[in-house]
Amino acid sequence: MAAFPKTKGGKKQVFLTKLALRNLARHRNRTLITSMIIAMAIFFYILMDSLIGGMTDMSYSTLIDYETGHLQVANSHYWEEQEKLPIKDLLPRQVVAHLALANITGYQGGSPELDFAARLNNGINELPVVGKGIIPEEFGKVVSFGGQFVEGEMFALGEYRAVMGKRLADLLKLETGDYITLLVKDKNETFNTIEAEIAGLVHTINPNVNNNIVYLPLDIVQEALDVGDAVSRIVIRLEDKDLAGKVGQDLEANLRQIDDATRVYPWYELEAVSVADAKNAGINLMLGIILLIAAIAIINNVILAALERMQEIGMMKAMGLEVKEIVYVFVIESTGIGILGGVMGLLLGAIGVGLLARIGVDFTSMMQIDMADWGIPVLGKIYGSWNLATFGQGFLFATIVSLLASILPAYWAADKDPIEAIYQL
Repeated sequence: MAAFPKTKGGKKQVFLTKLALRNLARHRNRTLITSMIIAMAIFFYILMDSLIGGMTDMSYSTLIDYETGHLQVANSHYWEEQEKLPIKDLLPRQVVAHLALANITGYQGGSPELDFAARLNNGINELPVVGKGIIPEEFGKVVSFGGQFVEGEMFALGEYRAVMGKRLADLLKLETGDYITLLVKDKNETFNTIEAEIAGLVHTINPNVNNNIVYLPLDIVQEALDVGDAVSRIVIRLEDKDLAGKVGQDLEANLRQIDDATRVYPWYELEAVSVADAKNAGINLMLGIILLIAAIAIINNVILAALERMQEIGMMKAMGLEVKEIVYVFVIESTGIGILGGVMGLLLGAIGVGLLARIGVDFTSMMQIDMADWGIPVLGKIYGSWNLATFGQGFLFATIVSLLASILPAYWAADKDPIEAIYQL
């Protein structure tokens, strides 16, 4: 029986490495099958991450466009209880007036708003809703409903008219031109009503706007709630969301000279964004599970490959290779397969992300449902986003998992008696 050539040091390592690479070429089918398993795992990981990244970007844009703006100015005490929509600790007129004169970097618009809890009545049924008193001209600089109106139009100040989501109107069987009643409590906890005609119905990618909010002229709401010229908050839009941190700090220092309780909150500190981040954490957990399943598939494939090669391993031992040398050959082979699968996965992922970023996916048309109604901010297409870190993570995953997956099976197989291994059925 021939023996492996006697080599020392680095030369032996080179010989064993060449042997491992020849084995990859010799067992082409097994190499390709295992590499494709790895490649598909990386491909789906990259594709899912791109899609989720696109949805995340859309979620943040939706929150900024329809709820948070880039900055919000509010009384710190009001902010602590904002979920209750209190009619106290409001911003005084002086703050609103000062803000209008302030020189804000990247400023595009500021919308004073008065939020309140109400019960919406159509004469037969009623629902709890969030009311918002707005100045249409200022509101339009921060939140644009242009193109989002399904019916009707925006109201003007002084008009007893309202705008609401089409879905909310459908729940109460309301149309433009119908009259509604909002039951509210003023600052003295006294019940009052606001009678208004429906001026317009909107449908946006924000389910909260579609389902829960009724917009009314600010002056009408201020009168009904008996709060004078005060507002709950001022929503500010900037040219770029990245300006929010620095601009917010400077603006707060300025406004606190007028009212020490006034604070400025950037969009990324708002509760709605925190909820979105929590959802993203859950999604990342799902991606981790996908990778775990892929790792199990890779490990299973490596173990089966080791079992199929028991006779080959026995021959290698009989010809003079030590256990650690056989393990080395296996590890190099498996790592080579991981690298090959990783490269293939990266190429497939790049193609997939490129198509997603350029063409997008129209889930609304595919599923024949309005996903905004299900709490998913999608109206039209979702476009993928490029995340180069994901490509690096995918490649490292393929290489490291393939390497680690080979060690234990290789040790187990190499430790067997060569005669037993050769004649094992």
